[in-house]
Amino acid sequence: MDKPINVLIVDDSEDDGLLLIRQLKNGDFNPTYEQVDTAEAMSEALDKKTWDVILCDYSMPSFSAAAALELYKEKGFDIPFIIVSGTIADEVAVAAMKAGAHDYIMKNNLARLSPAVVRELREAKNRHERRQAAAQLRKSEEKYRTLFEDSRDAIYISAAKGELIDCNQSTLELFGYSREELIEMDTKNIFVSADEYNRFQEKIAQNGSAREFEAKLRKKDGTKMDCLITATVRLAKDKSIWGYQGIIRDISELVASRSELEKTLKKLKKALRGTIQAMALTAETRDPYTAGHQHRVGDLACSIALEMEVQKDQIQGIHLAGVIHDIGKISVPGEILSKPGAISANEFGIIKEHCQVGYNILKTVDFPWPIAKIVLQHHERMDGSGYPDGITGENIILGARILAVADVVEAMASHRPYRPALGIDMALREIRKNRDALYDPQVVDACLMLFNEKSYRL
Repeated sequence: MDKPINVLIVDDSEDDGLLLIRQLKNGDFNPTYEQVDTAEAMSEALDKKTWDVILCDYSMPSFSAAAALELYKEKGFDIPFIIVSGTIADEVAVAAMKAGAHDYIMKNNLARLSPAVVRELREAKNRHERRQAAAQLRKSEEKYRTLFEDSRDAIYISAAKGELIDCNQSTLELFGYSREELIEMDTKNIFVSADEYNRFQEKIAQNGSAREFEAKLRKKDGTKMDCLITATVRLAKDKSIWGYQGIIRDISELVASRSELEKTLKKLKKALRGTIQAMALTAETRDPYTAGHQHRVGDLACSIALEMEVQKDQIQGIHLAGVIHDIGKISVPGEILSKPGAISANEFGIIKEHCQVGYNILKTVDFPWPIAKIVLQHHERMDGSGYPDGITGENIILGARILAVADVVEAMASHRPYRPALGIDMALREIRKNRDALYDPQVVDACLMLFNEKSYRL
């Protein structure tokens, strides 16, 4: 399909003008054109209409390409300006290109015209898009300039290929460079490790951002710093990436003291485990028949989570939730907990309240894991037949789905006041039979794998 194009021809020969139009039509263009041969006519034409390309003869009786080019630049246009001439010396053509012409074509080789126009239109579009991107950047900078300059963190803006476009004073102070030295420097050059830089770029490409990425960066004097980088992609209107904006924070002192912090953290975790153990003992003193039950459930839940390749941090939370999952039984009368034989519906209703009671006790503790929620939901079932809320499927959090299976297996395999131990084989038959209906199938499969293939023992 022919591409429409508005062409301003600057030439005193109508025949030559028609020849140019014919060449454009042969090149799959559909040209609309006007022909002028004086400065006044060209100025009027430029003012009254939008043009895609200017084709200009080099020499005319009362006008010239040099004068036309000066007029074109005075008007502030950035559209292809192509000189078409019958005779022009190479050094003259080079001078014209340096003055602002985009190409020159000999009239005896007009086959070059259409490809040249296609190329220069593409280049003009690229220049326009770059100007738009630069204008967007300036507008954004003006909006956030105060925050940008006054921030104590190093803030930078880089182009898509990595060269630095701008940075604040804190960046200069952090790295020890002058603004002139840092601007247009490739950001990868401040990374100590090329692999770290590549991982940083990959993370931004995949996620559109990188949050608190830890990397070693290098100052001008060679000093290495441990830094946190948070960066986001900046998009052009067509959704292509035109650059990045990031914040760099020096955490060298924090990293240097990390060993002490880790020791402190270990002490805190030990204290937390001690608190949880105390809670577990509180529940077990109310129900001596289940002494050790919570610990065995916690250990089995932890092993199931490991088999499922749950994240290590989550596994710790699941284990601790297992150790205190029956804390709510402190509200159940001791005579019900230790009653031999069958319990009544009313008594069972009281026992069922232990999930909510446990949640109410634990929800005020600021655990780093959702322990209270796991305890609340550990008697929920996949089909909604559980308690206290009758929720279904993945509305039950993963930790509770794991704990549910571990709790059932351990309870059935152990002695209870109202019945003797049923044994591990019956417990495994129960979860296999109700896989999907009551219990998460992935959790069941992991549990069966532990007992059947890996010789797990309660």
